[in-house]
Amino acid sequence: MSPKTDLVTQFLHVISWIIFIALCYQTGALIFNYTFMQFHVFEPERLYLILDLTKVFEQDEVLFGILFWLAIAVTGMKAYAFFLITQIFTNLNLHKPFSEKISNLISKISFYIFFVGILGAVSHQFQQGLLERGYDVAAAGQYWSDYDAYLMMAAVVFVIAQIFKKGMEMQSENDLTV
Repeated sequence: MSPKTDLVTQFLHVISWIIFIALCYQTGALIFNYTFMQFHVFEPERLYLILDLTKVFEQDEVLFGILFWLAIAVTGMKAYAFFLITQIFTNLNLHKPFSEKISNLISKISFYIFFVGILGAVSHQFQQGLLERGYDVAAAGQYWSDYDAYLMMAAVVFVIAQIFKKGMEMQSENDLTV
């Protein structure tokens, strides 16, 4: 394996960890804000509002909770998908890349990315319905506005997972013939 390949692999591993940590921070901040607004610990203007739905909170606390939990679920699932990506780089052996562990990780990633896309699409439709009813929920859209990209990415990663399964079969056949 060339030093250039090692460098690129290490760089991608670091980038995936950075994205994972950022998504964990975002999810934690959403949980923190939801909890403190729900239980009236602080006034909303004193919080660091990563998602400001104070007008919705004043109008309907149930819709407020649903929107917040949708945002938390979407960012949490994105974070978990990136955690699985970091696990690929941790377990990757470029001399023998087709392993069952990597294949299973790629399959899990495709499932979670697909789930992010579906949950994002449902959240987007829910948000659009609330916007039509006059609620000020436009700020919530930033958490699922990329749902269509995640659906497409899930299809691509699913195909890669199938290729890895076939590669695993071919690698094991090759090992038997040697």
